[in-house]
Amino acid sequence: MRFFLILSVLFAGFTTEAMAQEASLVKSGQTVLNISASERQNVQQDLLIASLRYETESADSAALQNKINTLITKALEAGKKYKEVQVATDHYYVYPYDPNQQPHPDPEEKIDNHEKKPVVWRGSQGLQLKSKNSADLLKLLGELQVMGMQTNNLSYTLSPESFETVRDGLMESALTKLREKAERAAKALGKKEAELVEVNVDTAYPNYPMPMMARAEMGMQAMDMKAAAPVASPGDSEITLTVSARAVLK
Repeated sequence: MRFFLILSVLFAGFTTEAMAQEASLVKSGQTVLNISASERQNVQQDLLIASLRYETESADSAALQNKINTLITKALEAGKKYKEVQVATDHYYVYPYDPNQQPHPDPEEKIDNHEKKPVVWRGSQGLQLKSKNSADLLKLLGELQVMGMQTNNLSYTLSPESFETVRDGLMESALTKLREKAERAAKALGKKEAELVEVNVDTAYPNYPMPMMARAEMGMQAMDMKAAAPVASPGDSEITLTVSARAVLK
């Protein structure tokens, strides 16, 4: 009982303090108005992102890792030719695969066949490419595909720099609209002026694309065919910004 009593007293104290702050903010003859304004703009995406992965298997784990390391090193060296393309390594996986653990399509045949298949090692490592220079990124992507890497994702998004520039412009427009709303409300209520207090800015940032995993056998088929140059076309990202405030109408 004492615990709840203490909480009640504390809550009452906070409520009293909030009411006191509210009273100090609003004077006699003044009105407080909660208002908001939003702005939105479609912006062409300017950052191209590609995700690739090299997958292989071997009977020996050391040979497998050496094969992956050699190809990724070669891929990183190829990326150094393109100064405007950011190249970063992604997840590295190496694990044993036992084909005998997999369900057999014909259970009777599996009983008669006592020969076990050897365990193999499978492994993969990924790369991520980013650049505003789409031509260079696509050239590098084509080279990596020829090396045997498969593309999991290729898509445009809006760069953080462009987002910041557009957001600042939207914020200025939204604040102007907010100020106009407050002044119109003051005029409608017979007040002489409006003062904005406690202004909040809320911006929705466009999400980066989620990589879509491609099947390994599709990548192997692509290696057997004559490689065609990858292509990409930018779309638009919508940026929405909302500002809200309390307007004191005097």
